[in-house]
Amino acid sequence: MNFGLLHHTETAFPDAIEKGLAFLRNNDLNNLENGRHDIDGDRLFANVMTLTTLPASEKQGELHHDYIDIQFLISGEERIDVCLAESGCRPATDYDAENDFALLETMPGASSLLLSPGMFAIFYPHQPHKPGCAVTSPSEVKKVVVKVHKDLL
Repeated sequence: MNFGLLHHTETAFPDAIEKGLAFLRNNDLNNLENGRHDIDGDRLFANVMTLTTLPASEKQGELHHDYIDIQFLISGEERIDVCLAESGCRPATDYDAENDFALLETMPGASSLLLSPGMFAIFYPHQPHKPGCAVTSPSEVKKVVVKVHKDLL
């Protein structure tokens, strides 16, 4: 996992992740419509969404096997819980290979990231994370999740 401010990134990331970050830097994200935006077909694309955060106790964690998530907050505030892959998470659903997605019932030892507009967090395959959690109370957020296929690394 990595996190930081989009316009203050001094870390050198692999080219595919840099391409995803460039998409975020070079588009008017406030006016980008919700939905999928292709960058490089199914290998690199962005999902723009508006959602209402919920208490973490009402959310389930998720993990992916094939895609890296670059989660970027456009507006609002969001808490994302994260834990180590080896932490003993209990699955809530079987892994869905077609959608590269599994839900988690528990995430033992989770830590929380608090995101405000302009911040991003990168989650790698098999790294449990629980996005969309309320910081203090439920609120609306607009965010982009750039999906980077692991084969691009």
